[in-house]
Amino acid sequence: IAFIQNMYGNAGLAPLIIVSAVPLYNIFSVIILTFKAESQEKKSGNMLGSAFWNIVKNPIIIGIAIGAIISLSGLHIPAILDKTLNNFAAMATPLALLTIGAGFDGKKALGKLKPAFIASLIKLVAQPAIFLPIAIAMGFRNQELIALLIMLGAPTTPSTYIMAKNMHNDAVLASSIIILTMLLAAVMLTVWIFVLKSLSFI
Repeated sequence: IAFIQNMYGNAGLAPLIIVSAVPLYNIFSVIILTFKAESQEKKSGNMLGSAFWNIVKNPIIIGIAIGAIISLSGLHIPAILDKTLNNFAAMATPLALLTIGAGFDGKKALGKLKPAFIASLIKLVAQPAIFLPIAIAMGFRNQELIALLIMLGAPTTPSTYIMAKNMHNDAVLASSIIILTMLLAAVMLTVWIFVLKSLSFI
């Protein structure tokens, strides 16, 4: 949202697009991480139950649900509580990146370089290349199109590492993908914005 506001001065409908998509990303991620967990017994019934409960107790989904309820109810959060929550929110990404840095294993990461690079290309190049033309054909322009670009081509969120680690998946690969996409995203987002601006879509 900050990215869009810096370009246009206001976010338009971008927050609605983002808030609508984030729960879907998280639900699909939890399902995949549950089914691919290293310690998970390969019993479909057990795995379906685990996937359901992992979705229900996912902190991001819980946070979105609570936020939506408060917003729809019209309740106003007291200023002191709002400022406290904003301070916690500001610390979330830096703390996650510190956790990734502290747990980063260079030798293991080198062994995961190829899948991490492929995943990064999918995230930063393939997804925008496939879905941006579809969005343009559907009539998306300006802030809304940039919102889609950010969702499709932004760096992998640091919470991916925490989710992968907590759900007994490949945390080394997750951290490698996060670091690679962080390094490459600045270049790729600039390229995508240049292309969209040259074609007068933004």
